[in-house]
Amino acid sequence: MIELLSDASWIKPQIDFLVWLQNIRSHCPDLINKFFLSATVIGEIWVPTLICGIWYWCVNAKNGIFLFLLFGFHYICSQLFKMISCVYRPWILDNRVEPLKEAITFSRSYSFPSGHSSMAASNLGGAAYLLRKNIPLCIFLIMVILLVGFSRLWVGVHTPQDVIVGFLTGLVLVFAGNSVINWAEKSRNRYIYLLIIIDILMTTILIYITHFCKFPMDYVNGKLLVNPKGAIHTAIVCYGYSLGLMNGAFLCRRFFPFEPSDYSIKSRIKIGVVGSVLSIIILNTALEYCFASDFRYRYTFLAAIIIGLFVTGIYPLIFQNIKGLKK
Repeated sequence: MIELLSDASWIKPQIDFLVWLQNIRSHCPDLINKFFLSATVIGEIWVPTLICGIWYWCVNAKNGIFLFLLFGFHYICSQLFKMISCVYRPWILDNRVEPLKEAITFSRSYSFPSGHSSMAASNLGGAAYLLRKNIPLCIFLIMVILLVGFSRLWVGVHTPQDVIVGFLTGLVLVFAGNSVINWAEKSRNRYIYLLIIIDILMTTILIYITHFCKFPMDYVNGKLLVNPKGAIHTAIVCYGYSLGLMNGAFLCRRFFPFEPSDYSIKSRIKIGVVGSVLSIIILNTALEYCFASDFRYRYTFLAAIIIGLFVTGIYPLIFQNIKGLKK
């Protein structure tokens, strides 16, 4: 698999395509580049968190948990695949590729598959599945998913194979996640079993990544092409945040269940607005600091877990105990 992904005959036409896009990009106004840079944000942690959170707090708790489950499953798969395949970014594979500088701020990990494409396909794909009776809205969400994938090609940070496999990963996760949630909903105790399985799985993967996974150590002019520490650090933040989200959601569903329908429309709007503002503040400060910091792995992991717990566990407990919000 690794040989196939890095084989020159397989990669060359993809690099040629990126260079062709790059030539088009060089003749486009800066506004076009800013548009595609904005589109990539839809596949990052911030936007999917708000989509999942608002659905969870204000629309339907079960469906919100389904989206958070897809969020976590996405990181389990995408980060593990990146560490196993260790495929270099396009500009490392071929120096003709010149990505937009703004797009590589946090691109410290490997290229395959595209995490943004996988996140968009799983998160927005999950939303499209929940809204499948609304055909126009489903078509819109699918178009946004495709836009996110294309934006990763446009800014030069992924090859077509990265984006395609990211899409396929997200699609598989939507149907797998739906089956898992339907199984858990048959008995709330099953959320505890599911949580134990996920915690063990993600902890095992993290131990493998940090202690046993072998990474390429290729140097050019004395400079390491990709520092595995950066890739590991990114995976630890993503896994910790996902664990926090899923632990908070599953424990809350089991022991402190709530339904947004128990609250008035006015109360749900307040809950959504306050939750969104708090999440944005926390994500743009604490979580971003986790990504950028050089903390020891265990401290970064713990901090990311706490941030995730706030979104799905702590905040719901707060608004459940505020008098006057329920009908």
